[in-house]
Amino acid sequence: MHILLLEDNLRDWQLLEKTLINEGLVCQITHAKSKAEFQAALEQTQYDLIISDFTLPAYSGMDALTASRELQPDTPFIFVAGTIGEEKVVESLKSGATDYVLKSRLNLLGPAVRRALREAHERKERQRAEEQVRVQSSALEAVANGIILTDAAGKILFGNRAFCAMTGYALEEILGKTPAFLNSGKHDANFFRTLWNTILTGQVWQGELINRRKDGTLYNEEMTITPIQRSNGKISHFIAVKQDITKQKQRKEQLHQARKMEAIGQLAGGIAHDFNNLLTVIHGNVQLVLTDERQLKEESRQCLKQITDATERAADLTRQLLAFGRKQVVQFQPLNLNHVISDFTKMLKRVIGEHIALQCRCAENLPFVNADVGMIEQILLNLIVNARDAMPQGGSIVITTEAVNMDASHAETHPEAQTGKFVCIAVGDTGTGIYPEYLPRIFEPFFTTKEAGKGTGFGLATVYGIVKQHRGWIEVSSQLGTGTTFKIFLPASASGVAKKSTPQKKAVPAGRHEKILLVEDDADVRMVTRGFLEGSGYQIWEAANGLEALNVWKTNASQIDLLLTDVIMPGGLNGRELADRLSGERPDLKVILMSGYNSDLAEKIQPHSHILPKPFSLESLTETVRNCLDTVRPAG
Repeated sequence: MHILLLEDNLRDWQLLEKTLINEGLVCQITHAKSKAEFQAALEQTQYDLIISDFTLPAYSGMDALTASRELQPDTPFIFVAGTIGEEKVVESLKSGATDYVLKSRLNLLGPAVRRALREAHERKERQRAEEQVRVQSSALEAVANGIILTDAAGKILFGNRAFCAMTGYALEEILGKTPAFLNSGKHDANFFRTLWNTILTGQVWQGELINRRKDGTLYNEEMTITPIQRSNGKISHFIAVKQDITKQKQRKEQLHQARKMEAIGQLAGGIAHDFNNLLTVIHGNVQLVLTDERQLKEESRQCLKQITDATERAADLTRQLLAFGRKQVVQFQPLNLNHVISDFTKMLKRVIGEHIALQCRCAENLPFVNADVGMIEQILLNLIVNARDAMPQGGSIVITTEAVNMDASHAETHPEAQTGKFVCIAVGDTGTGIYPEYLPRIFEPFFTTKEAGKGTGFGLATVYGIVKQHRGWIEVSSQLGTGTTFKIFLPASASGVAKKSTPQKKAVPAGRHEKILLVEDDADVRMVTRGFLEGSGYQIWEAANGLEALNVWKTNASQIDLLLTDVIMPGGLNGRELADRLSGERPDLKVILMSGYNSDLAEKIQPHSHILPKPFSLESLTETVRNCLDTVRPAG
């Protein structure tokens, strides 16, 4: 050990050094004879012990004690004095001296030194332990996860700030209680029995559970409980580390829901495509029979008309399936949604009834969006009819619009949301609200909470598909007994000029013996389409797929006036690719693509091609063919 000895008398410090050696203390002693030497030694070296004479010329022992407490406050300090009064002893001890020994009784110096060193060591260990506890306590307080410490019976002894923030309880409210006050009622007794059986055997328990905050709201947490054992193996405490994973769970569920809706949409679109072919055949053949009035009795005619009506209703269902699956052909154009809403709500006021107030709060200078006006009206109609049905005793519906700038923080909490500039249409009602357990399913086809016969479950599914097809998303908030609000977000457009609609021709003249190449892989659809066209005065070549169509084209290309082809076909060459290939050889070739399936069809076809959605009637087929043939292609 390293000792600093302040003593001006050579004989005395030699005697002190000899005493320490005789006591068996292995030490290195630095001698200081004056204030200057003592101060310099304190500043240069850290000592294990300081021994000082009480009375020195021009420098007192009390001054030396003061200096040592300032520079080395934790180093033990022992006075060795010739004589010292009781008052001086008390004063020195109060000022920080560890002990004192009279020069006449140096035999007590060894025990005093050992006691001082032992007490200093114990004090350092205690300070180290206290510092460790302080650091650990600060760490537990600062950590982002919620932490509680309980005794072996589960009573809370400590809770950090994160736990209090997570649960809403103050520390004084939870101390001495078991965590049972967080119980949400979502877990049965067996759940907690398994938990306790695990930790009471000294094992770590990990899992997820649903707890209830002080304000009554539920939250999901991920928790790890670790038993703390004494040296004898008995459990003394439990420490639980908790993480609020509510947002992560919600985001995961939203992402799962979005993927599920995507899969259902693909299935719905595929079903609708095949079903449309069947409806085309049924509807077409009925119309062909109905054209020959001489062969039909009135009763037969009425039956056939009922079949026609049924196929048209079925076609409406397939259109809704296609809307949900985002497979409809969309006629995009720049729209001011305020104008669309203003015009459409004039009609809606008659639909919803006088017992419901309809208000529009549209933001000024609203950006344009690229959208299909008919589909936007369909969104409004479905949402407002749903809102009306949720208010049988009356209420109010409010439609609002606003421009919003979405940032990354919002997109993080809504998987389908995007960043950028959007236009928001909100439709809110004061109706009965939606049960929380129903919310994840409201956009699924055929899902409805209405009575049998009161709804098909297609309204919101159609809205969902249209919004997705317009590259937007929907957010829903609902409170039971208060109402529901649907927010539709559509990308804002830089364009500010709305296109004028082109009036449809009323009269559709018959064919003039123009020659049409009909390409359709479904034989029944091909047959009924050919019957329509030949009956209207057109000449037809037909092919079952793109490769057959190329063979027909090789020998008759110069005579063919129009290509009428299905889009989705087998054989490695679909209708759009066939149209591109033939138009490349004959730029003046007129083209009609038949499909209700490909959602981005309108963006991929040649600029002067026409689209014929399935299922189609005789009138829509002949009108589309005539309009296409009569269209004048611009030069170049």
